[in-house]
Amino acid sequence: MKQKVCIVGDGLTGLTAALFLSKLNIDIHLIAPNFEKKFKDNRTTALSRSNYNFLIKFLGEKNSKLFWPSNKINLYHQNQNANQNFMTFEDNGKNLLYVVENNKIKNLFKTMLKKKNNVKIFKKKIKKINVLNSAIHFEKKKNFYDLVFLCIGKAPNIIENLIGSRIVQNDTKQVAITTIVKHNEKNLNSSQYFFKEGPLAVLPTSKNSFSLVWSLNKNAKSKKINDLIKEKLKIILGSRKYFSFTKIDTFPISLKFNASYAKKNILVLGEGAYSIHPIAGQGYNLILRDIKTLYTEIYNLLSIGIQLKDSQILNNFVSKRKPENFLFGIGIDFINRFFSDNKITKPFKNIILKDLNRFKLLKNISLNLSNKGIFY
Repeated sequence: MKQKVCIVGDGLTGLTAALFLSKLNIDIHLIAPNFEKKFKDNRTTALSRSNYNFLIKFLGEKNSKLFWPSNKINLYHQNQNANQNFMTFEDNGKNLLYVVENNKIKNLFKTMLKKKNNVKIFKKKIKKINVLNSAIHFEKKKNFYDLVFLCIGKAPNIIENLIGSRIVQNDTKQVAITTIVKHNEKNLNSSQYFFKEGPLAVLPTSKNSFSLVWSLNKNAKSKKINDLIKEKLKIILGSRKYFSFTKIDTFPISLKFNASYAKKNILVLGEGAYSIHPIAGQGYNLILRDIKTLYTEIYNLLSIGIQLKDSQILNNFVSKRKPENFLFGIGIDFINRFFSDNKITKPFKNIILKDLNRFKLLKNISLNLSNKGIFY
């Protein structure tokens, strides 16, 4: 009899976990009440080169067209009235990152999951989760599992009740606004602009479109945001260039780390375990590294015939992944604070950034960290 795991959640984390773990010789129950519902999600996801290569092995080369590559990343800092290009990342013409629209990748994952013989999709709502025996209670029945993975996003009450962990968090006092920009500029590269209002990312999704992700003070007046975006787009594209953008979506930004990811046979994955600033596009990259590690841990136990339930697998996973997730989150938060418009860092910025692009070792280290992580 196959061992059985349950994945709760039909967001990007839950769908990714279900798809990758379906390659293993286990039965998977995906609890996804909204599986068939269509939600418009204007957000995009950036993938490092190593994570893209890992992902495309599972998805197949035919799906590579969903991902738009960038072989150059420019960093700009607003210096008085000008924008200083203080660093450019390149690697001999190799692609550095790939951008995919969330809607497209979610729909692909759902299509593939429907074809998996060892994946059963439950569209029911959960009544209760029992930590002691790893049981999921529905309206009229309950199922028992060897492992349960919670991919339910930022649901602090549910997670705290189940895992009972302390939470370390910091209010960034920012929100992320996102929109898709259409334009007629040629050869637009991925870029990060550090404006005084907050960091703005340009992530190309096609030849003539890009995803704009701008972190702004959460008290910014919505009426002025459209005008601010137009002002910044004239800087990015040039005042004479054509552009238009879709409806603006707003999402909260938080820096949060759970003291514990797991209890008994239940593991929290994704934003329920930690959330970081989107400034470097590392959120989903960290989650993919989590899932790669989880896949390897389960594979190793299955290959020697050990029962997943009540094993050390979740403790091993947490010890391997928690340090990197924490260090990345703190490091990215430091970058955001350094470039924020404050009196403490302002005198040092121009001095530090002036010759930064000349330090090849620093650039290589930064590229390796963003591509493969800390403990590669």
